[in-house]
Amino acid sequence: MTEIRQEDISRLIDEALGAGLLGEVDLRDPRDGFIPTEGARALIGHLELAAREGFPLALVVGPAGVGKTHTCRYWAAVHEAPWVRAQPSYSPAALLEDLAIELRITRTKTFRVLLSMVRDALALRPRVVFVDEAQLCDRPTLETLKYLADETGSTFVLITSEEFAPLIRRHRDIESRIGTVATIGPVGQKELLGIYAHSGYTEEALKEVHTLTGGILRDVVRLLRLLDQVAEQNGLPKEAFRPAHVRRVAGRLNLAGGVR
Repeated sequence: MTEIRQEDISRLIDEALGAGLLGEVDLRDPRDGFIPTEGARALIGHLELAAREGFPLALVVGPAGVGKTHTCRYWAAVHEAPWVRAQPSYSPAALLEDLAIELRITRTKTFRVLLSMVRDALALRPRVVFVDEAQLCDRPTLETLKYLADETGSTFVLITSEEFAPLIRRHRDIESRIGTVATIGPVGQKELLGIYAHSGYTEEALKEVHTLTGGILRDVVRLLRLLDQVAEQNGLPKEAFRPAHVRRVAGRLNLAGGVR
């Protein structure tokens, strides 16, 4: 490999970033596949336990971007589990309509009829049901979830972030039905190095990625994807990137964790 001067790499990065040659970075979760981190595997263990034991409720907690929703989505797809995403002012009626769609039930505007139809469908085939952004569920909606869990033997998995978990658990009757709590956090430096050992980047560059992202998996993937773009569009070998180059590229992104 022809040796490339570090100052030339820095110049090419600055030119690419300054000229907008890299296009827009998708700010949604960019992972195309499931990444089986230690935290993700532990979370799957909690989901398997909840499904096996038939807990009325299970709670999944973690900071934004660590992979809790992505991991739950993976499990839900494998097990064909219904999935609803709470929205602002999420009411019992909205919950039932979303569940009706997931369960392929003919919807009706009559609340009690729809509640009975959803209850009967879940009682006929108890299953795990995921509720993402569960902090948006108001008290009546949580009561509806509790009712459906109690009446059907189904398990409702409530997904939320650390700061909102106490809002859900403050209700004694809800807390008493939570059979397991899965907490997932950022990936550690050692684990990140193992995951991306064959990515082509040096260990020192990957350590800088971890420092800048704080191990928040969504940010790790975004940053590495942008580094890949820089390398590909400029014909640069990945092993030529140094921590300073990683910092230059990271300046393009709004990273949630790590060193600013």
